[in-house]
Amino acid sequence: MQKQLAVIILFALAGLLRLYALGYSDYQGDEIKALYNPKEATSLAFFLDQRKGPMQFLVTAAVKGISHDYANRTLVRLPFALAGLGSVCVFYYLAKALFTQKIAVYATIFFSTNGFLVAFSRLVQYQSLVIFFGLLAVYWVHKYAAGGRTRFLILAAVSLAISILAHYDGVFFVPIIFGLFYVACRTNRRSVRRLVVPTLLFLALTGAFYVPFALSVAQSTTDYWAGRITGDVSGKLSSSRYLFSVYQPIYVLHVYTLLGLAGFALLTLLSLAKLARFTLPAVFAGEHSTVSLPVLVSILIWFAVPFVLLERVIYIPGTHIYTYLIPTFLAMGSALAYASAVSTKLFGRFVAPAGVLLLAAFLVLQAYYVFVDHTTEYPWENKQFLVWTLPKPTPIFHLSMFGFPYYRHWDELGSFIRTKQQAQFYTTNERVSIARYHIALDKAGDKAGYYVYITNPQTFTNEITNARIAAWVHANAPVVQYTSQGRVVSAIYLVPDYFIL
Repeated sequence: MQKQLAVIILFALAGLLRLYALGYSDYQGDEIKALYNPKEATSLAFFLDQRKGPMQFLVTAAVKGISHDYANRTLVRLPFALAGLGSVCVFYYLAKALFTQKIAVYATIFFSTNGFLVAFSRLVQYQSLVIFFGLLAVYWVHKYAAGGRTRFLILAAVSLAISILAHYDGVFFVPIIFGLFYVACRTNRRSVRRLVVPTLLFLALTGAFYVPFALSVAQSTTDYWAGRITGDVSGKLSSSRYLFSVYQPIYVLHVYTLLGLAGFALLTLLSLAKLARFTLPAVFAGEHSTVSLPVLVSILIWFAVPFVLLERVIYIPGTHIYTYLIPTFLAMGSALAYASAVSTKLFGRFVAPAGVLLLAAFLVLQAYYVFVDHTTEYPWENKQFLVWTLPKPTPIFHLSMFGFPYYRHWDELGSFIRTKQQAQFYTTNERVSIARYHIALDKAGDKAGYYVYITNPQTFTNEITNARIAAWVHANAPVVQYTSQGRVVSAIYLVPDYFIL
């Protein structure tokens, strides 16, 4: 009963982090690029011109009408948030099936509070779809291995296809899927024959998009991919450790490093022992004694393949590092379960639960302060978190920033300029991808009539770098300004055409 209550509380907290104040932030960055909004292109051409699969665009196309052309941000983000919450549930039941309930609870604590996964659930983009359907595919294959029913293989094929149709990241679920299918083949020799129809179905679903996509891939897309590998698309430093610390600022990197290394060492030791048919003492095997060798090896490969590719081959992995964090949560849950067992033997049965509860509370609170609470909007400014300060990141690094609180009244800014129509050009200190979605004017700093000033922008540049604009702003009041939390967060200045330095 206590374990069931813990799971219910864990799911509820995961829902809080993903659903509360979901519509607060303005659309930002890649979120805007995920909105299905073809202009003169045909629908097929629109999908083929993208750098990824069509799923996120199909979802946004489905809600476009009922969301009043994306005006209702909560409604547009809701499918992705529900996929993110669903991922927490599927991950828990998968971890429970592969290991034990205790390890599943511990691993899900890290999964549900991880900054990347919380952020992905709070914006319009493909990641939550990749993760949900990828994990679902793994779970269906496990169900097949446990029961031998072909329908589970068909469900797995469809789920994996949808995951890959959301983004190529879905292929990183294949190692664990193969491992679980191998387990099924050892107990059911008809498994290979039963794989024919699901495989054909999978190839048909993915090939329907990726074959014409590969035949018509644009040069700009291949240049972008090449630039991510070499780093040419950025010109900034790339550091997964630094990016991780932006999404999880205080102590979390140390917890992940310690438990991750311990967990993978434990899984490796168990794999080697099973391979050598050596029985480890109970103090080492613990709750892992029933996990088969193919499953252990598959989890290790599940981690190793994306880790090597993203950290050794690709210069700018960005937030795609979530692909090797998912198996890492299983290793961390294993390490924490082992540490809990040792602690219980040494200090009694109350110390370990208290320590886990304290760690879980810290992770939940930090994720809430970073992604949900918006009294101060980290990371665009420093923010107080209990006795610590969440520091504003330095822009010398390549920062892939998604899902953080950000509200600057962009709908009102765009409406004001659209209604007044007193100039043909504009400029701003904010990212172009945000501004051009709301402002239907050409951006030209030397010709700008409208200057949209954003306080604490995503460019991390509060200074006005255009000398002509800076001179006018210094001497004149804005024509309109907007406040949030009692502070001015955005303003519009109208610079006359005749004003020249």
